[in-house]
Amino acid sequence: MSDLIPIQEVIEINPRVQELGKQGFIIDPDKIDEYMEDFKNRSTALPDRSYWNGKRVLITGISGFAGSFLAEQLLDLGCEIHGTIRRHAVPMYENIEHLRGRIALHEADITSAERIFEIFDKIRPNAVFHLAAESFVPTSFREPARVTHNNIIGTITIFEAARRFGAELESVQVACSSEQYGLVDPNEVPVTEDLKKNPFRPRSVYGISKCATEQIAWLYHNSYGVPSIITRGFNHEGPRRGIQFVTSVIHRQIVEILEKKRDKIVIGNPNAIRDFTHVKDTVNAYIILSEKKKYGEPFNISSGKGITIDNYVKLAMKLYNINVGVFVDPQRMRPSEVPLLIGLNDKIFKEVGWTPVRSIVDIINDGVEYFKEHPEMLGIEAH
Repeated sequence: MSDLIPIQEVIEINPRVQELGKQGFIIDPDKIDEYMEDFKNRSTALPDRSYWNGKRVLITGISGFAGSFLAEQLLDLGCEIHGTIRRHAVPMYENIEHLRGRIALHEADITSAERIFEIFDKIRPNAVFHLAAESFVPTSFREPARVTHNNIIGTITIFEAARRFGAELESVQVACSSEQYGLVDPNEVPVTEDLKKNPFRPRSVYGISKCATEQIAWLYHNSYGVPSIITRGFNHEGPRRGIQFVTSVIHRQIVEILEKKRDKIVIGNPNAIRDFTHVKDTVNAYIILSEKKKYGEPFNISSGKGITIDNYVKLAMKLYNINVGVFVDPQRMRPSEVPLLIGLNDKIFKEVGWTPVRSIVDIINDGVEYFKEHPEMLGIEAH
């Protein structure tokens, strides 16, 4: 920990970011009341229970962060839920333990065509949500071949299964990513779905794998008529987020400080700007786009506002009345950073009426509360 750098020595001032702030695209902790005012009367489209009730749904990666929330919402809509899980040494899947007995689980490696075909043939799903992927970007720097194989071959396998056993299939949603946009020119922000305005410039193998995921979904829709739903999710956060992701790293440290087990906050790049959406809003978007059958075209799932990681920490400290030093750990910096991602969500709002109704304050409060309720996850260093 001797290599830690005080955050003040690393902070950069970007004139374009200051301009975006004046235009209302940047969240300022000192003006959080003004930001929160916008959420008071906000409403969003919600799924139609009459459409979903009784539908057979397959969720790949159901035991993951987003998968578990998606399963909860679809259960509430009356769906019959099936999910793929990777085999563990012990039969424990923390995120979905509370759903045991209400969902059917199928052990599977999504790159195994034999197994995936068997599952599709057995279930004959009406809707598929393909969330299974290696999703932690730093892993793709450490193990690029494995991430590429899992994310791309796995997606091809899912779509081949959909093509062969999809007679009753109405939608196959693929969780693509804002990491596809990658090195966005600050003058192109906020990012739209139009690749003429915002071409893909991925800065990681993960981002490249998600570009391929989207192209596979597009190809199978246009070549074989597979009902592909393409979502480009920006950072979705909240309770159950993996401990290695930046928001959870911050939320856990807040709890440790409140419990007097820590006297500082340590993060990676404080200048990165991200667009955070609550996971419950994100999975609601997945469901609505599938229900409305928005086939073969991409949709940003974003809040439309960004915040620096530095200001995310400041806001979390402000909400919990904490005053400690904040430091940067150079080992947590990516080899190639994506400095700025803010997504325009006008398209999804205009076409299906979706907008996020939970704020960044909800994300922080829900995330912190989760780690208060799970003390066994405290004190773990995540890189």
